[in-house]
Amino acid sequence: MVLTGASGDFGTALLRGLILRDEVDHVVALARSPLRVRHPKIAQHVIDLTTDDLDEAFAGADAVIHCAFMVEEPRDKESARVVNVDGSRRVLLAAESAGARVCVMTSSINAYGPRGGPEVIDETAAIGAGEEHYYFHHKALMEEDVRRWRQTADGRMAVAVLRPAYVVGPDMANSGLETMRSRVVLHPSPRRSYFQFLHQDDLVDAYLRVLLAGVDGEFNLGPEGAMTVSELCRMNRSVCIPVPLGPSRRLADLGFRLGLLPFSSHWVTRGEPVTTSQRLRDATGWQPRYDCADAARLMLAG
Repeated sequence: MVLTGASGDFGTALLRGLILRDEVDHVVALARSPLRVRHPKIAQHVIDLTTDDLDEAFAGADAVIHCAFMVEEPRDKESARVVNVDGSRRVLLAAESAGARVCVMTSSINAYGPRGGPEVIDETAAIGAGEEHYYFHHKALMEEDVRRWRQTADGRMAVAVLRPAYVVGPDMANSGLETMRSRVVLHPSPRRSYFQFLHQDDLVDAYLRVLLAGVDGEFNLGPEGAMTVSELCRMNRSVCIPVPLGPSRRLADLGFRLGLLPFSSHWVTRGEPVTTSQRLRDATGWQPRYDCADAARLMLAG
């Protein structure tokens, strides 16, 4: 098995789960940074997915999980596109060339684009996040690449595109989580800004089920329920201050430009899409252990 992005948050959580499974006897962990998980089953390869030859690292792989992405915002958005879109395309083709049985491509529910309100959507909703949100846009472009690949593929390799909700857990750390744990939270439309918090244990379980079943297609990956930013602030006993979307975006851009914030308006939205994961449950039998509120409580306690 090959796992890209093995030193990242998702990769670390997946490594912890993979080494516990008897069905997994060897993991080729591709990462440029040191791994946080060590085990005899794991062999790290230091590799650049955007430029290095991938044939040797992928040779003989029965399964591939792709989790290597540039998430924390760079100044140069083109550098992120090269990793997130071009690198993903190279991984997909390398998995196919290696004769893999299944390849799991990690997308995001934000590939649908920013949404506010509690409307629940499924996989029939159109993807297509715009360039004003670089990471969401890159996920949509990656998915479009997979769809084009399907049109010419011979069907020998199953490709599952997973769209996780907001993942939380002991291995997850990012500027968004830090903001949500703050004592004072500034957010546009906090009473209508919804999030689904998915615990990393449920994320790992879903990936393992997809690998073992060899399912093919696009799947939302989220917990039961959703909650607003206002509800999260009440749970955390923090102060929630509504700020209109326009000023929020301008303030974020100014803070990012001055080096005061780790993110710009590319990450400022009224909330994330609320999705159902019924398709994934039907295909794999996956059932999350934690609902959205449970995962949020654990996130805030951590």
